[in-house]
Amino acid sequence: MTHQDAGVIDGTVARRELIHDLRNLFGVVASARHMLDDRPSDDRRKSLLDAIEGAALRGGQLATDLLIESSTAVTTRLVDVSNRLLALVPLARAMAGARADVSFDLSRLPTIARTSPKLFEAAILELIANASAVLRRRGHIHVRTRRVGNRIHILVADDGPGMSPEHVKRALAHDCRTGANGIGLGRVRHFAATTHGALRMRSRIGRGTVVSLNLPMVLHLAVDEPASSPTRPTPRTTGARS
Repeated sequence: MTHQDAGVIDGTVARRELIHDLRNLFGVVASARHMLDDRPSDDRRKSLLDAIEGAALRGGQLATDLLIESSTAVTTRLVDVSNRLLALVPLARAMAGARADVSFDLSRLPTIARTSPKLFEAAILELIANASAVLRRRGHIHVRTRRVGNRIHILVADDGPGMSPEHVKRALAHDCRTGANGIGLGRVRHFAATTHGALRMRSRIGRGTVVSLNLPMVLHLAVDEPASSPTRPTPRTTGARS
């Protein structure tokens, strides 16, 4: 394969990933719209409207990337991972919809990584979408961040049916450039690899699944702008079920 062929393949994969991200965002909008029919509380209604607005803004940026064909130009910067996750709370809960309660337990310590905010958010939403899709009844999805040594661990756990060791092995070995959609866990694994991180998974049948995305931490005073307010909510606040 020539370098030119590889570039064409990489561009095609990137465009397919962007289209898949748009599909996820359309799912957020549809799910939030249905939940608004259930006469939610004022706080819940605001969260759902925030999710719709967030999905629309992200969708607009993705559409712009497709139009100008800039999807292969990945821009990285210093990002406080927990802050970015905090910004994703409305989207994540709307994406899970009626399938699951989604809680967040975010580290109060700086969790700074050098990454693409757009690709990081897409990877996390992919993990939440996957966790929600496997639930056979209403369940729970828990997102957690922790600093371990010089690494940042982001865990997405569900209490779904779980998988056998063989299924876990196949899921992690799946090439992000193959399969029906060309995305999924392989895409998240690819993101981890390009960020000098790693993707891990453990699961037991009947006990649920935990996916761990760990990224190298940057020891630097400069941080990403706060996602909501200068003071990050306590784990109890972000962990409250909606």
